Amino acid sequence: MTIARIRNHSFLFSVLCLLTLPSFAADPPKVGEAEILAGLKEFYAKTARPDGSFQPGVDPEYLGMSDSAYSDMAAVTYACTIHKTFGWKLPHEAKTIEFLLSRQKESGEFVNVAGTVDPKSPQGKVYNTTQALVALHALGLKAKFDPLPVFEEILKQDYKTLPAYSTSFFPLAYLCAGKPIPDQADRSIRALMIPDDEGYLNDHVAATFHASHYYSLVGEPTPKGAQIVKRVLRDQNRNGSWLLNLPSRDRHATFDAVFTLRHEGAGEEACQMAIAKAAEWALSCRNDDGGFGHFPGSTSDADAVYFQVGTLVMAGVLKPADPLPEDPHLLSWGHLMPLRERKKSDPASIEMPDWVSCLAIHPGTPWLAAGCGDNTVRLWNCETLKPMKVLKGHADRITAVAFSNLGTYVVTGSYDKTARVWDLHRDTNGVLAGHRGAVVSVAFMEDTIVTGDMAGIIKIWNKETLLCERTITAHKSWVNSLTVVPWGIASGSSDGTVKIWSEKDWRLVKEIAATNAEVRSVAVSPDSKYLAIGLRYGKTQLWNTFDWKEVATLESKADDAWSVVFTSDSKQLLVAAGEWNRPTEIAIWDVATQKRTGALKHPGEVLSLAVSKDGKFIAAGGGDKTISVWKKP
Repeated sequence: MTIARIRNHSFLFSVLCLLTLPSFAADPPKVGEAEILAGLKEFYAKTARPDGSFQPGVDPEYLGMSDSAYSDMAAVTYACTIHKTFGWKLPHEAKTIEFLLSRQKESGEFVNVAGTVDPKSPQGKVYNTTQALVALHALGLKAKFDPLPVFEEILKQDYKTLPAYSTSFFPLAYLCAGKPIPDQADRSIRALMIPDDEGYLNDHVAATFHASHYYSLVGEPTPKGAQIVKRVLRDQNRNGSWLLNLPSRDRHATFDAVFTLRHEGAGEEACQMAIAKAAEWALSCRNDDGGFGHFPGSTSDADAVYFQVGTLVMAGVLKPADPLPEDPHLLSWGHLMPLRERKKSDPASIEMPDWVSCLAIHPGTPWLAAGCGDNTVRLWNCETLKPMKVLKGHADRITAVAFSNLGTYVVTGSYDKTARVWDLHRDTNGVLAGHRGAVVSVAFMEDTIVTGDMAGIIKIWNKETLLCERTITAHKSWVNSLTVVPWGIASGSSDGTVKIWSEKDWRLVKEIAATNAEVRSVAVSPDSKYLAIGLRYGKTQLWNTFDWKEVATLESKADDAWSVVFTSDSKQLLVAAGEWNRPTEIAIWDVATQKRTGALKHPGEVLSLAVSKDGKFIAAGGGDKTISVWKKP
């Protein structure tokens, strides 16, 4: 087998056709696959020890590199993983099982005897126990003692001190032990995975990979997945690798990048080409002893063997067993992880240049208006996901947006203490000035515009003259939400109240003391029968507008109910109760029964929801700088 043969066009075409795990193309490239696999068997035959463990390399005195030097649990786990991948039997399988089980203490943790990590440290406990659970699961076995208390103890505090690449250890270990990661543990780990504007963690592909691996394990989209793909593609070296830092820091970078491209950019031609190029580089790391080094010319190492072989499997160069082994997603770091299937409930995604504070959908077209943290309002077509217009003029961030009844105009509020009215046909706008605080809520009523600010003031404006016709000292704190009701306007405030104002003379009709915290959002059902009030700390109240009695309080596990909106048929209520840096479940409640009937998932915190008048589209946007759009079939 020669590297030159790998570089022909037929190889690249074949690789591109093989990038859909778990199903592989029927005709793999004949470029030494049999030779590679035979070499692997030879490597493992030479490194297998009589006690069931494995040497880091062929030389018995070689101490290993990276994981294989870190803990003697690594080489045996990776051997189990590779053998399971190809349907091989371990050289001394019974002894390997005995070896693994002998390393567990009654307290649950597994320990290393050789290696640089301290087995008593939190890092050592997490690493060794996860690796052992992976190996045992691959062999169809369970630990002698419950290992999960080990993770429960570390999740109390010590998890914060672990390296950034430790995040996906937790869901992997829990799943290998037969349970999903607990909700509180999930929340704690996610709080550590704070992506930058490009979706990267710690400015490094390794930590970013572990985030992608984490969300793949829990079955959710990775926050800023599209941005991550762009960065990973940009970072690839000409030789196909992703070695951006000192080699000692980047030993697994190519595997990490390939996994990330597969799972965040599945099907994209640029990703497929990058993975094919990475496969060439991984093959250049193969040695005459049948193993692989971390770099071309580097000593064959048990750790490198797993990551280079894993790269070749993900690229389709090496075929795994057919059928795939049970639970392929739990074999080490995801080289057999099936792609997350796109469900009918999965949204389309729109990237924004900054956080999304507010959304509104045009009453007669699929146009979506999104208020953005870059001081603009951006209009998109929900049907085609193409940008339509960018409205510029505000001097600070946008806080609120609403369409006029016919959709000819858009009104916006901003931290610059003004509102603006935009004529979409003439591409003109007028300024509504006079608020003392930031304008954080707006509403359109026929020829009247209503705005609310942080000072608790509501102003009534004439749409034609842009003159203020009435100023109301409405609340003792921020007017967070305004919504049109048959009687006029409902306003929700941080003072904990919702007030109903008569359109005829703007007098107070009804006051609801909703909470001693804050009202975040207010919505009225299209049939006018119900008023929904989203509160801080995750609760949403449902009120009957006939007798103004509370019907139910809908509980959420998450934080503030930033946005509430009814579906166009008034039968369902959508509640976005989100927390920063955490994917949001938009709860779907049946209005008649007050039962939760489902959820829509957005990869970040949701600050705003919008539903089209015809019920065809639902949009959600927030702090992760993306908008999710669900289209009704």
